[in-house]
Amino acid sequence: MGIVIITIPGEAKRAFANSLHQLTGKGVDLVVIQKPKANHYSLFQRLKRLYKSVGLVALPTEIFYAILLRLNESTRKTLEYFRERSGIISSLEPNYIPQTMETISANSEEVYRNLQALSPDLIVIWGNTIIKPHIIKTAKRAINLHMGLCPYYRGAIANQYAVIERHPAHIGATIHYAVEKVDAGNILTTITVDTSKPPQTLFRELNDRAEKGYLDIASRLYAGENLPHKAQDTSEGKNFRLKDWTPKTRYNLAKQIRKWEETGILY
Repeated sequence: MGIVIITIPGEAKRAFANSLHQLTGKGVDLVVIQKPKANHYSLFQRLKRLYKSVGLVALPTEIFYAILLRLNESTRKTLEYFRERSGIISSLEPNYIPQTMETISANSEEVYRNLQALSPDLIVIWGNTIIKPHIIKTAKRAINLHMGLCPYYRGAIANQYAVIERHPAHIGATIHYAVEKVDAGNILTTITVDTSKPPQTLFRELNDRAEKGYLDIASRLYAGENLPHKAQDTSEGKNFRLKDWTPKTRYNLAKQIRKWEETGILY
């Protein structure tokens, strides 16, 4: 009857889970960690997935940009801005304090059985994982931290596309109730950015504030508070998929961010 966190590997996710566990008086019963499938793909499998995303005609161009990304360290570092954080939420504990469960899929039958047995009060989702309705429905309530400003940019790589489409005012984060449709649930709060800041600072501050805000809302919901929320009109925005995140897109985005740094303007 406690909290279940569904997330992906990473220091920020571990620190968040430990902090929420401590803040709620050991309220986290389980942390479900979905391991990234891409780490297990062979070169052939990666090329096959890229082919399915872009088609045969565009494949040579995408392979060219993939090679450029691998060779250009500064480009890769620029793309890491979207993960910048100063560690406002941190844990001295190098491991997870609550019980953990690693899985290839957070929607697996094993995860479902565990959550049915726990019957959590609250599921807290944070990561690039689409959680299916039968998992969400095992809890009284489920919330999600989306690194994008709903309803304008939903799905994966939302803030990346806000930059690509030159909409700095639509860069942000959204904490919302999890429902069947991706990033479409009622909004508990949104976090916007100071567009006068340079991009690295902007994303660091956004990530810090999003983590802190998510910790606050999750702990308050678990304590039984009824927080205000509002419905969103999903017709206003777009939904992006990871298949859109091609090597050419990543490379051109990094170039765009570097121009933003040099000029102070998002072109």
